[in-house]
Parts: sequence; C-alpha cells; structure tokens
Amino acid sequence: MNSNRVSSLMLERYRLGEVSPDEKQAINEAMDDDLRSRLESLDASDRELRLRYPFETMGMDTRKDPEKVTRMPARIKYPGRLAALIMACILLPVIYILRSNTEPASEDRVKGLLKTDSELSLYLLGNQEIPLSDQTVLREGNTVQLAYLAPSGEYYGVIFSIDGRQTVTMHYPYRRGQSSLLVSGKHTFLSEAYTLDDAPDYEVFIMVISGKPLNTETVLGEAQKIAHTELKAIEERSRAVFKDCEVEVITILKK
Repeated sequence: MNSNRVSSLMLERYRLGEVSPDEKQAINEAMDDDLRSRLESLDASDRELRLRYPFETMGMDTRKDPEKVTRMPARIKYPGRLAALIMACILLPVIYILRSNTEPASEDRVKGLLKTDSELSLYLLGNQEIPLSDQTVLREGNTVQLAYLAPSGEYYGVIFSIDGRQTVTMHYPYRRGQSSLLVSGKHTFLSEAYTLDDAPDYEVFIMVISGKPLNTETVLGEAQKIAHTELKAIEERSRAVFKDCEVEVITILKK
C-alpha cells in the first residue's frame, strides 16, 4: 500500500489498534516519513484536546472548590458506560473541529476537492484477502481482480488501465453507455476479472471518481492521450487532467 493511499480514518483506526492484522501489516509496510508525520499530528491533536477538556473535570466548576474532584466518590467520578457514551457524543464534534483547525490541508483539499477516502485495490484472482502493493511484478497470464471503495453518498467512477503498448482498457463501467454510478459505502469487487496479456513493461490501473456523473467516453478519450506519456509521468498527468476528481493509481510491473 502506498502511504498516500492511507486515509485519515484508516490511520486513526491504526493508531487506536482497531485495524485488522492484514490492514496493520499493510500500513506498517507503507510507513514512511509522511505517514509518521500524520500519526504525530493525530497524537498532538489528542494531547491538545485532553489539555483543553480534561475528562474528569468536564462539566464541573472547580474554580469555587479546587479540591472538589479529589473528594468526589468513585461512583460519581466514574459514572459508568452510559455517562461515558453521553460524554463521547459531546466530545466527538469538538474533536472534529479541533482536528479540522490543526491538521494541514490534504492534497485533495489543496486541489479544491472534498476528501472522499476512496480506494482502488488489486488482487490476484482467488486471493481476495491480501491486496497487491503498488509496483508489484506480475507476468503475462496472471489474472487480477479489481475492487474499489467509494464513500457513502452518490459518487461516479470510471476505472481503466494503460499498458506498455499504450493501449487503454475500460474496466468500469463494464460496457460503453452504462452508468458510471458506484456502489457506495463498502468495498466492492468488480464482477469481471482481467488477465494480463503480453504487452510489455507495465499495466497502470487508474480510477477517476467524481461527485457528479462522469461521461465515460470523455474520460476514455483523455486516457488515450495520457497513454502516450512515459510511465513515470502517467500518475502525475492523470491527476492534472482529472484535476476536479479524486484519482487513484496502482502500477503493475511486468516481467
């Protein structure tokens, strides 16, 4: 997994120990300076929140009686699960506001695009547990299956690939003229797998997501232009062309 593809939500779950073993391994393998910096930013936000809103004194005016907290019986100081749940409901909006004000703008916000936490994944057919990492080396005849994650709401997407012969292959929608509406809110596997042919060097899989309906023919027309770009510039070129959309890229290198 590329560190840029680790969403803020996934990173928060990782920090809290709520990810699966496979997700934890993937994030550990993707850990770089940028990811560590984002983790440190989350930790700093939490520390600042605890300093501003100490849990045990929340809602109590201790200025009149500084020793009030230490004299309170345990049954009031720790009011139980129901009170904790109520407190969490109060604090969650505060946490969101604080983090919105302290975290640096993501690349998507800089582009003027709302962060969607979308994701494109690639698996060897028959193994839907462990996604292939970016720049995995495969060979002719290997069959892969694509999956995507789109957030809750109405989003549209086009998924295509560019190979070493500069050929563009459409993977979603499955047929020209079909709607590009995505299944939202869950990890969705495409119903059609894809077998790598003898095209040399690489196969780059690209997903373009928008909050507005996408014209598939227009997207594929731009993809044909991008196909004539050198491999190292395909991702950058795709993000520039589809600048008002979310763009996810996975590169497969070929023997």
